[in-house]
Amino acid sequence: MEPKLHDLKPGYYWYTIKEDPLAVIHIHDDGGATLMGTEYRMHAQDVADMVQQGERFFWIEPPAL
Repeated sequence: MEPKLHDLKPGYYWYTIKEDPLAVIHIHDDGGATLMGTEYRMHAQDVADMVQQGERFFWIEPPAL
């Protein structure tokens, strides 16, 4: 299990940096992530680096069942 290096809770987020269009990322329980639409898996440190670089994350509310 990877150490938690950022404060993002597990779930789905819109994320963006500067004027780039929004994209979706899935944060996993271990702090790592998967970029939606790809099989690219990132480690918790990579996500922490994104936060440090100024990328902004916006929580996506799960659908009500």
